Amino acid sequence: MFQRVPRAVHEFLSGGGFGEVASATPLTGGVANQVRRVTTTSGASFVIKQNAQTIERLFECEAAGLQTLRKAGMRTPDVLVVGPDFLLLEDLGSAPDIEPDWEAFGRAVARQHRHSNDRFGLDYDNYLGPLPQINTWTASGHEFFGQHRVLRYLSEPKCEQTLTDQDRRGVERLVQRLPVLIPEQPPALLHGDLWHSNIVLDSRGVLSVIDPAVYYGWPEAELSMTRQYGEVPRAFFDAYNEINPLEAGWWDRLELLYIREYLAVIALFGNDFNTLESLRRIITKFG
Repeated sequence: MFQRVPRAVHEFLSGGGFGEVASATPLTGGVANQVRRVTTTSGASFVIKQNAQTIERLFECEAAGLQTLRKAGMRTPDVLVVGPDFLLLEDLGSAPDIEPDWEAFGRAVARQHRHSNDRFGLDYDNYLGPLPQINTWTASGHEFFGQHRVLRYLSEPKCEQTLTDQDRRGVERLVQRLPVLIPEQPPALLHGDLWHSNIVLDSRGVLSVIDPAVYYGWPEAELSMTRQYGEVPRAFFDAYNEINPLEAGWWDRLELLYIREYLAVIALFGNDFNTLESLRRIITKFG
């Protein structure tokens, strides 16, 4: 059951001369939110995200992340109205007949990653989907990734139910080996959840990003999300390396760094997608 369009959205539409809501069509919205395209009587369209659980600061954090990425040069939807249980955004539209310029997008992500910091983390915690993302400022990238991107999931109820003691020991052993496996990298501004479903082609034919979970972290941790499903072509990575070259061995390290996502999926769904098998493969290969 979809929630009603909030009164604040109706007030924004009428106050901006956009008319009344004529339709609200469901869109794909990931695991956390209801997402719809709202079309008005004037023909204007917007995207509204809603969450019946009213997760504290969920949409405030998303709005802040979109604005941070836009300041760093990424194409993101404009944030129009933010409420405790909804977010109204610009409708980016789509351009299905235009071939995406993956090289331009690779360079844009590389330039974003050149926005750096002296520590890993962020001024505030935010969310990866509906799960809290811990962004405590940390001097060491190995400590930050190990503690706040891997081990933090072991206490989630579905991880406790799904992982065996051997699995947990394997994860902990792999975290201890991170300084050997991952070279030092400066903290970079990351989208935080850059898998292919969060990369969209807008109505102008520009590859754009949605649904961020921003923080300052390892560039390779970001790119691990783009490697996994084969939806992002090699041209993206080649163009990225022109602007922000990666150290030798980076392709194999992306496979390792995807461990964060495996654990997050288990924390959300248990082993519904046979994720445990993939996690064990990573532990065996790198642990």
